[in-house]
Amino acid sequence: MPNPLFKPPRHLVKEWPEVFEDLYMNTMPVAYLDSVRLDFTDGRVWEIDVKNELIKQTPEGIAEILLNTLHEYKDEIKKIDFKVDVERLKKDIASETNKLF
Repeated sequence: MPNPLFKPPRHLVKEWPEVFEDLYMNTMPVAYLDSVRLDFTDGRVWEIDVKNELIKQTPEGIAEILLNTLHEYKDEIKKIDFKVDVERLKKDIASETNKLF
């Protein structure tokens, strides 16, 4: 069963339920993430600016760092929130869909 911490926030699911209803962070391509926010049980908050990091390194490298971080701190993380570049995702999906017809 997927980890509910990896589920997109409700407001994102409401915006485009057909895409985000069954999506989990570990299946979201990093290239579509703007940022990831980790809220820890001790009150710490880490905001990871994925969009900025994509300028410096590959999506695969960022994905590896994110997954390693989530694994390392899994017992301390209370909540994960991630912001998705929805417009870019919609544009890319529409573009790929148009290629089918």
